[in-house]
Amino acid sequence: MCGIFGFSFKDEKLAETMAVALRHRGPDDRGIFSDGEITLGHQRLSILDLSAAGHQPMSDNEGKIWISYNGEIYNFKELKKDLEKKGHVFKSQTDTEVILQGYKEYRLDFFKKMRGMWALAIYDVLKGELVLARDFFGIKPLYYTRRGKDLIFASEIRALDTKISSFGAASYFVLGYSPHPWTIFENVKKVSPGEVLTFNLKNKSLSSRQINLETTENASNSRDFESVMLESVEQHLIADVSVGIFLSGGADSSLLALMLKRLGKSPKAFTVRLAGKKDADFAKSIADFAGLDYREISMSEEDFEEMYSRLFETLDEPIADTALFPTMLVAKEASKHVKVVMTGEGGDELFWGYERYQNLLGLNQTGSGYPSFFSRPENIFYLNYIKPILRRLRLAYFKTGRNLPGSYLDYVAIDSDFCEKKEIYDHLATRSPSEKKMPPSFFDEKFYLPDNLLKKTDFATMSYSIEGRVPFLDREVYKFAKNLAPSEKFASGLGKKIVTDYLASNLPKELIFRKKEGFSLNPQIYIFKNHKAEIKEAIKYILSLNLGFISERALGRALQDKAYFEFILRKFPQTVFSWLAFYKVCGK
Repeated sequence: MCGIFGFSFKDEKLAETMAVALRHRGPDDRGIFSDGEITLGHQRLSILDLSAAGHQPMSDNEGKIWISYNGEIYNFKELKKDLEKKGHVFKSQTDTEVILQGYKEYRLDFFKKMRGMWALAIYDVLKGELVLARDFFGIKPLYYTRRGKDLIFASEIRALDTKISSFGAASYFVLGYSPHPWTIFENVKKVSPGEVLTFNLKNKSLSSRQINLETTENASNSRDFESVMLESVEQHLIADVSVGIFLSGGADSSLLALMLKRLGKSPKAFTVRLAGKKDADFAKSIADFAGLDYREISMSEEDFEEMYSRLFETLDEPIADTALFPTMLVAKEASKHVKVVMTGEGGDELFWGYERYQNLLGLNQTGSGYPSFFSRPENIFYLNYIKPILRRLRLAYFKTGRNLPGSYLDYVAIDSDFCEKKEIYDHLATRSPSEKKMPPSFFDEKFYLPDNLLKKTDFATMSYSIEGRVPFLDREVYKFAKNLAPSEKFASGLGKKIVTDYLASNLPKELIFRKKEGFSLNPQIYIFKNHKAEIKEAIKYILSLNLGFISERALGRALQDKAYFEFILRKFPQTVFSWLAFYKVCGK
């Protein structure tokens, strides 16, 4: 796991600046290559083949193909055997060299064979091309920007130039993140999950190709759930360093704990205890049951302030998710003991774990537009009494038209009245598949998972130089999940049926059928107590930008009316946190 960067010209000073900005992602080694046409850089976190043979950027024997790569390919040994049969000779035990030789043999089609996570850059000297690629799920980040005709890329935005994007900001204030390929910044884009970008060094053109995981519609699964998950977890244990697990007490991490027990493994398990929540009690019980080496840390006020300071010193793009703080704290603790951790991201999206899926099931079309009801977010009576009625009317309208984008947006939006939603609705509608066969998890899989959850996990773990792995987001697990009938995912109002059924057969009932409290912080306890002045500065900053899509009357009243200010802190804490995070990241 590493940090990568580069650009289509030579600039030693810029290369050094970008390397320093990404050092936390890979403190074990640094490498920079430039031939005048291309500069490639790499900050290494050594996980496989810890020797100097794993140094990057790496080239083939002739120096005609170079790679800078961030990720892990879990089936690299099988791919290596195939390449050796075709005459390829290897000088290291790394998965990096397997990608390099695989690209020489199969070109872009080799990515279809890879099982794992990746963000990479390949420089083909003879073809005069730079290839950027990202894994199918978007587990590892990769950003790029154009400077004139040239291309610059990096694992994090802070290594690139920035200017606020109108659409990126609008989507952030509605969703809590900016959906790919957009970011919060005008000239910076994300390489989308499964996307391959090819930059031609001669004419400076940039082309895109999408490589998706192939699934057979309506096919039956030839394997059972346990064997698929066991294989994935076993693959995700491959490393030449210690591997641990983040244990939340929820269904997904509990399942991973059981898989570790089945495999006879007892790694260190880490969790964080939050004030007013009991998830840590369940995490400990599951760790004891599975025989894991349990480590727990409680988030004190001092811990929070340390995470608050570190987060906003280093976060490269705002995310309105307070789970960032405990995720960073548990990553800090884990970094004292291991260099790799497994996490449970992806289980809810693949196996339909969110409650909203029950109401979204069967809504698989796009409607004629987003209804324009009047909005008065500066009025407390409106927010308390009128707004809930209008939301029910909107949901009824969407349900009548089987409109998934509109209904989904009303369920997940931070708030529907402080910020205009029509542009975001139009974006979701245009990104819907043309055949209009959308599962209720469609937009979560496509945007929320890579642009919020995986971004959050990558940022938190890499902030402390450890690698996060996600066994649910495995090629074979994905195919298995796609071949399940809806009744195997959602039944009797309960999501993740196949997961909970498995847990019910292997865990005490009191550890299964309960409502998970979640990893998000209570802002009233941790954030708003000591940072109200900064929240007001955030409001002033947002008003100064003259963003046409956000309610200036409501924000203006929040500055002038103390009672209204305290009201929105209580009533709309995520909305308020979105303002604060935006200011702390973009207003520097």
